[in-house]
Amino acid sequence: MTAEPRTDSGWWRLAKALLLAAPALWTALLIWRNGVDVPWYDQWDGTCPLFEKMAAGTLGLGDFFAQHSEHRIFFPRLLTFALARLTHWNVRAELGMIWLLAVVMAGNLWQVRRITGSAGSRGGFWLLFAAFVLLFTPLQYENWLWGFQIGFMLPLACVTACVWLAPSLRAPASFLVTMGLCTVSTFSIASGFGCWLLCLPLLWFHPDGGGWARRKFWWLLWLGVFAANLVVYFHGYEKPSYHPSMLEPFRQPGLALHYSLAYLGAPFGFGSVFNPTTVAPVAGAALLLVLGLCAGYVLWQRRDAGLRARTLPWLMLSLVAVFNGALTTVGRMGLPEGVSQALTSRYATFAIMLPIGLLFAGAAVFQHWRNRAPERSAGAGRTLAILITALALLHALGSIASLDTWSALHRRRLTTKSLVMLINQVDEPEELAGFVHAIVPPLRDRANVLDHLGYLRPGLVKTPFASDLADPAAPAGARYGELQQAGRTPDGQLAVTGWAVLPGQQGPANAVLLTYDDIEGRPRLFALAVVGSPRSDIAGTLQDDRYLESGWGKVFRPGQLPLGRHVIRAWAFDAETGHAYALAGATTLQP
Repeated sequence: MTAEPRTDSGWWRLAKALLLAAPALWTALLIWRNGVDVPWYDQWDGTCPLFEKMAAGTLGLGDFFAQHSEHRIFFPRLLTFALARLTHWNVRAELGMIWLLAVVMAGNLWQVRRITGSAGSRGGFWLLFAAFVLLFTPLQYENWLWGFQIGFMLPLACVTACVWLAPSLRAPASFLVTMGLCTVSTFSIASGFGCWLLCLPLLWFHPDGGGWARRKFWWLLWLGVFAANLVVYFHGYEKPSYHPSMLEPFRQPGLALHYSLAYLGAPFGFGSVFNPTTVAPVAGAALLLVLGLCAGYVLWQRRDAGLRARTLPWLMLSLVAVFNGALTTVGRMGLPEGVSQALTSRYATFAIMLPIGLLFAGAAVFQHWRNRAPERSAGAGRTLAILITALALLHALGSIASLDTWSALHRRRLTTKSLVMLINQVDEPEELAGFVHAIVPPLRDRANVLDHLGYLRPGLVKTPFASDLADPAAPAGARYGELQQAGRTPDGQLAVTGWAVLPGQQGPANAVLLTYDDIEGRPRLFALAVVGSPRSDIAGTLQDDRYLESGWGKVFRPGQLPLGRHVIRAWAFDAETGHAYALAGATTLQP
């Protein structure tokens, strides 16, 4: 490769450092602004039982190893448990750990760039910048805002470390270190054993001479530990009953191909007006074609040890996406969502390994080919430039569009927090299933265990009266919304609607608490309404688009109220402080 011109300018070095740090810092800012300290979904059945058993004095090592869905999340559980003990399970600390693991991955990519000779190549800096943009993509918002996704980031940190450590360290260190990292990967996620398969070529084609003859003992040990990992992983394994049949991709191979390509192209599927289930497979097919061409060229030039050393680590990194896409197709394609399920945000962290690897492997292969046949490379160069430009534009547009989803998830998590805090005071099984977890029956007990341990902030609401939650610092006469309409639905249910906002936050309330006046005139809690209905009239009146989703409505059973006529009131609820703010208006309903 042509050497990159060197400069001694300290300002230029500082500018490059800031540019490389920009994607990570931007993501950190998004996490800081949108992260919410509340357990969500799998945290309730994958992590919370550890604290239940800790409180009961029955916690053992086997609880960390217990199967969760199809995964053995031993090491993520250990890490999460340690963080929880240090922070009283502040979920935002888990989000910080997820970001830190991504930073570790970025450092690993830096090292792969160094050992493959890309650091001094022309354009090597811009390749690394593009890789960091993909690594810290906001399109994987689910991973950035869900503490449970330590289980995705930890194995990827191990894989990216193996990609540069396997060819860099001398034996036996290369074998011992990769054995450790591959074991952590295996017991972090179901696809974690793929780390072993990707390390194997890197060890075999080690620059110092790998193969079998010189390293028999270490190869036998390494393969033996790999086999032991698989035996331990599948000992007592049970296929989750709610998972679709793994034979489904073989029954519908066309759909399976569509799903796999959509998985690989998902980071580029959301930047156009076209359906992502159409755009993503096209992008995935293009990336897979480039990978095949790169791998084929390296195989054709297999006697060129220099080319192999520059490309093999990056090709193995690209195969991380292909391997995970294939396994996800087998395990998830049969779900009711179909191909659209392949576009799930949390899969992006694996899918982006394909374009990241191809950035460097493709550059090395193209440069090698151009040096050998410059007259034939011009057309291919223009084609690659068009493809890269199109993918970059799609990713940029998709990233910008995803920012609305970040805000929506932030509001949704605050609703989740409201439901958890009110779990002892209102009975909302449907809302709990939709916003917190489908395992509604154990939720109340688990929430009370967390509250007892001091792992919920603010704690569970312990009063049945909304007036006890009133903010003493709220200015008199401030307007936080209104209960506007009430009546009966055609099927005899009761319904109320209105709008609600929070003081000083320029946004909708996190939830609305509904109360009825008891015989002593105290506002007793009986239901919780979700805020988020479009109210363009309110946004227009208040001249602020941030109030567009300040509407709320609640349909409830007459049996939720005692017999007799009752005055119904509504209160805007702030889940971060635990305060409630009375809304204007009241209505009288009779069950």
